[in-house]
Amino acid sequence: MKLKKIAESNVGWLTDVEGKYDSIISTRIRLARNLKNYPFPGASNPQQLKKCLEEVFEACEKSKFLKNAKELALNDLSHIDRMLLLERHIISYEHAVSSSDGGIVIDDKEQLSIMVNEEDHLRIQCISGGLNLFEAWEIINSVDNELSKYLNFAYSEKWGYLTSCPTNTGTGMRASCQMHLCGLGMTNGLKSTMENVNKMGMVVRGLYGEGTRVMGNMLQISNQVTLGISELRIIDNLKRLVVQVAERENKIRRKIIDTNLQVLKDTVFRSHGVLLNAFKNGLSSSVISSS
Repeated sequence: MKLKKIAESNVGWLTDVEGKYDSIISTRIRLARNLKNYPFPGASNPQQLKKCLEEVFEACEKSKFLKNAKELALNDLSHIDRMLLLERHIISYEHAVSSSDGGIVIDDKEQLSIMVNEEDHLRIQCISGGLNLFEAWEIINSVDNELSKYLNFAYSEKWGYLTSCPTNTGTGMRASCQMHLCGLGMTNGLKSTMENVNKMGMVVRGLYGEGTRVMGNMLQISNQVTLGISELRIIDNLKRLVVQVAERENKIRRKIIDTNLQVLKDTVFRSHGVLLNAFKNGLSSSVISSS
């Protein structure tokens, strides 16, 4: 396993989760960028993809924000390595199953990462624990500005940053918050919440982003519009909506504790018992942990 050290370490940004809303697990800002001198990844041949990968890696090596970052070619990673990166929200599902000449750049805290030759040439990502949208924006904006000194991004004065999917054109930014809405899930309020989010011009995605489903009452809320609106306005609108959802979740959690504490305890301890005694490869987890 090439990424054994990452697998054995804690996720750096996850240990810093603080704040009023513990239903908000993480914040993520992602920027889609393409290089002007190459066709978009879907139209590039293997030689062009490889050349693009080399150019991006070379630019990242010059970045003061990515001094200790790992540069990994996707084709050098096993299936297990790719699934690890997917589970830790470093790469997308599409990148994990890709057979093209892609790559990943990961900093030592896993806060900054770049997918190379996914849907776009670069998917620059900053992820932070809790509700830290503006802080994440400041970091990723600095990285984007620095990389633009070494890479010629495809940009139109009329349309903004040009992307493979028209829905990303403009700012090229997707801001999102990952939330655990267990209270809403237990009281059958999750569906109506998701519908209300969509009415507010935002979109609900699954645990691992676009194309994945909501699992365990965990989901991502992100902006839908990227064109004709500034990055700061996108972030402000998203933050307001996420706080509203988190307030509702907190209210329902308090109500559950006040009125159904015994049922809640029973549910938690039953789940804990299943986890301790679940079988894997013929051995229960309790047997494995005691050996």
